[in-house]
This record gives sequence, structure tokens and C-alpha cells, in this order.
Amino acid sequence: MLRFFLVFTALLSLCSYVNAQQKLPEKQMTYLSTSKPNSIFYNDTLYNGSKAYGKLFCRTKDAQLIELYKRHQSNKIIGSAMGTIGSLALTLGVIYASGNHNNISRGAGWVMAGSGLATAIIGGYLTTQANTNLLVATYLFNKRYANPKAAIGISGNGASFVLKL
Repeated sequence: MLRFFLVFTALLSLCSYVNAQQKLPEKQMTYLSTSKPNSIFYNDTLYNGSKAYGKLFCRTKDAQLIELYKRHQSNKIIGSAMGTIGSLALTLGVIYASGNHNNISRGAGWVMAGSGLATAIIGGYLTTQANTNLLVATYLFNKRYANPKAAIGISGNGASFVLKL
């Protein structure tokens, strides 16, 4: 009974430090790791998919942000295709290597399985690079555009106050 009480108390104390939601900073773009990939939260709006948040990057007309967005898109598409093709080739290769098939030899099956595994690994790497590119793009967006900047300018007619949002 004492053991149960100690375990219950330890679990209860650990659960008191767990937060249910991720705190999102205001006025900043946040890349979310959700079940639906490529989700960005910005100005109280959740952007799902590249068409939704691609406009945010293109609206800035920042060449580096647009390049990161395009690299994210190409790596994501090629990585997903390679991952799918690699998984299929790996599965078929193992089937052909382990069974007796008249039209394909076991050696060819193992070659197919090995090349499918390599293709799936490269596809996973490209997908990870796509997520990294999007994460870097959100970081740069926040660094350059998230905080409003104020400036005071003096011209021939007098002083002016400029607030860049």
C-alpha cells in the first residue's frame, strides 16, 4: 500500500509540470509540429499547407525567404515521392528475395530491396531538410518582420515619426 501511494504521489507531482498547450508568441510566425505537416500560426490564424502560408512569404518580397520557401517545396515533393517509391521497392524486393518466383531471381530481389531502402532513406532526408528550410524561413521572418520598428526622421519641413509594421 505504501508503494502504491509513493508511485501515485510521484506521478501526480510529475504531471503538475506538464503543460497542455504550447505557448505561442504574439505577433510572430510559429512553425507547428502537428499531425498535418506544414502548419504555421501567424497573427491568430492557422495556415495549413503551402498555398496558405506561401502568400505570407511572397508578400514580403524578400528573396531569401522566397528561396527558402521554394527549396522547402521542392524537397518536400521529391522527398515524399522518393519515400513512397523506396517503400514499395523495398517491400517488393523482400517479397521477391524470400519467395520462389520464376521470372525474378533472389539476387535481383535483394538488389531491389537494397535500392528501395536507400531510396526511402534519401526521401526521409529530403523531407527532413524541407521541414528545416521552413523552420529557418519562419525564424528569418520573425527576425526581420515580426517586431514593429519605429524611427524618427528629420526633413526640411520638420520632424516625422514612422512606425513600420
